[in-house]
Amino acid sequence: MAILYSEALQLIQAEAQRQRDAFAADGEHVPISQARNRIARETVTSPIATPKFDTSAMDGYALSSSATQDATIDGPVTFEVKGMIAAGDEPLRIAADQQSGAPVCVEIMTGAPFPTSVSGDDLDCCVRHEDVAVIVDETSNRRYIRVFKPAKTGQNRRFAGSDFKKSDVLVDAGEVIHPAHILSMASVGMTKIAVTRKPRVAVVSTGSELLPPGLDQSPLHRISDANGPYLTATLESWGAAVDFLGIVHDHAEKLEQSLSSILKKDYDVIITSGAVSAGRCDLIPAVIRRLNARVVFRKVAIRPGHPVLFAQIPDSSSNDQHLRSETAFFGLPGNPVASAACLRFLVLPYLKYLQLQRPDDPSHASLLPLDDAETSTTKEHPVVSTFRGDMDVFRPALVRGSSGHVQVKLIQDHSPGKIKPFLHSNCWIHIHRGVSELRAGDIVDIYPSH
Repeated sequence: MAILYSEALQLIQAEAQRQRDAFAADGEHVPISQARNRIARETVTSPIATPKFDTSAMDGYALSSSATQDATIDGPVTFEVKGMIAAGDEPLRIAADQQSGAPVCVEIMTGAPFPTSVSGDDLDCCVRHEDVAVIVDETSNRRYIRVFKPAKTGQNRRFAGSDFKKSDVLVDAGEVIHPAHILSMASVGMTKIAVTRKPRVAVVSTGSELLPPGLDQSPLHRISDANGPYLTATLESWGAAVDFLGIVHDHAEKLEQSLSSILKKDYDVIITSGAVSAGRCDLIPAVIRRLNARVVFRKVAIRPGHPVLFAQIPDSSSNDQHLRSETAFFGLPGNPVASAACLRFLVLPYLKYLQLQRPDDPSHASLLPLDDAETSTTKEHPVVSTFRGDMDVFRPALVRGSSGHVQVKLIQDHSPGKIKPFLHSNCWIHIHRGVSELRAGDIVDIYPSH
């Protein structure tokens, strides 16, 4: 009897959590420049506060704001320029014997440390180049600026510790590392990060009707293998290290030999497509029983993908009792769209839980009517599709629009064995168990196709 989709997810989570310690035992450190789309193995915090010192946010002049309080267009305040400081320079100190009658300032570049004055004047702000007039005394070759309006304390000044505080979290354990994380880690001087290793996945296509890549199918009643390349490419896009191990024909001994050989290697997950239903050639359930598999579930109340199978197969490749003793096995249906749905909504959650993550939350969109929906008797909110209501349904769809006004349209031709409609979709709609019909304007859960 098929279990509910919600129950399948609970079992998947429990099985992944049983394997987490073994999976996490051999993480790695990688340069942060190579960490994009990897998963943080542990929470990363800033070792320092930034900026480490007060810096200028603009090119301009560092000066005392209090000296500008009476500045006007008709009565500007004049400052003598006492040097220049650029980013990377050591902080400049204006000595007392350098002081003249006019208040002093220092030309300062963006990112440069703020100078100090030993006279007691607090050079506490930066006035932009564009807001001053520069004057050069040709006799003494001294430079001055005129300021025409009051400046504020702290104006155009970045204060030490105003960005990251020491121990601020930069990346959470289990979080996918994005370029913004890399920027943050680089800014505090980090060069490497601990990441989980990539899940190692073996993919096998089953079926005597399948042709190896490149073989001319015209004189044969056989078809090209679509699932193997698709599963491999999609898993790799999710960050897995994938080996596509080819096609195995519908022969029990060959299937058993193939799986036995794969189990001797260090894979986290084995995925097959095809041979999981109830037909004479659907040999996977019997073969994994001979391998002493512990079947977690067989058949889930979903469409497409109802015959899907999930098991744990004993793994004798490791002599360390603390390491993984079983290998996760997913037997996906042979129909391409059913296989794709099971990969997205069953295998992906397992991989995410294994890597300390949670499955993605859905986005939401307003359902558009079908082209012929005007034939419905309810014109305002025509019925788009009806469902049995006793299972979760995943349908390819096309989402359009921007944030705040996202709309989605069901792909009408949705047979699990037809690939062309899937080509023109960019998302899945999840129709939850208990829903018997969808009308135009209904808000539905959507997920990216890949």
